[in-house]
Amino acid sequence: MKKRTKKLKNYGFRIDKIKPQDYIFGSLLSPVPFEEINPSGDWTSDLPVTELQKLNGIEPFSCVSHTILTCCEILIKKKYGLVRNYSDRFLAAVSGTKDGGNSPQVVCEFLRKIGVVPEELWPFGPDIDSFDKFYAPIPPKLYELAREFNEEWEFKHEFVPSTDETIEKALKCSPLGISVCAWFPRGEMYYRPDGIQDNHFTTLIMAKNGQFKRVFDSYDSFIKDYEWDTKHSAIKRFYIKRKEQKKVCWLRRWWNII
Repeated sequence: MKKRTKKLKNYGFRIDKIKPQDYIFGSLLSPVPFEEINPSGDWTSDLPVTELQKLNGIEPFSCVSHTILTCCEILIKKKYGLVRNYSDRFLAAVSGTKDGGNSPQVVCEFLRKIGVVPEELWPFGPDIDSFDKFYAPIPPKLYELAREFNEEWEFKHEFVPSTDETIEKALKCSPLGISVCAWFPRGEMYYRPDGIQDNHFTTLIMAKNGQFKRVFDSYDSFIKDYEWDTKHSAIKRFYIKRKEQKKVCWLRRWWNII
């Protein structure tokens, strides 16, 4: 008799096929600077404003965009003391997420090349109550405003090998985007059953060697612990550096007077 398997919910994670030109944490070939800014590896005190992925009864499959921006917002707060809130909805749309989700490498590259706007300019508010509204066409002006992110920030990213030592080392540089199998409880933690693939991308904010990996989840804003010995099909580390600022933010002012 054929064994029946549980059908997993799709949260929006697609696995990348790593290419030779992609950057790998710890590799001498990676140009992403190594910068240890949080020796404890615990980012709990710098969590951003709570924003749910599944809001108003719709599923946008945008876990990858939510997680990447959550990591950036945490990193900016820790490194520069600035509170920023970027539009997950904008990044999900411009990166071509929609049905089935997206991969971390693809979304990171769209953020690096196109940028993102503040949440208030393209919000996921109560009026966004359908899938079509979430992915409504983006006004051309917003693409221009999104460039301000890249004018202010140098953003880089790289894959992290799924080994205990490497994860702990990378976690001192930034919170990590990490793929998990959501959600199978075992005791007070979650785990990935044998033969089941990762189906979700979330934010690793702390790791206790030999005990657990702690994530801050965009789907329901809960903090959850994953079993320590779990391997992950995708892990991303991020690097943010603030550029010299212009005195006049003319694009933002232009938007306000149109």
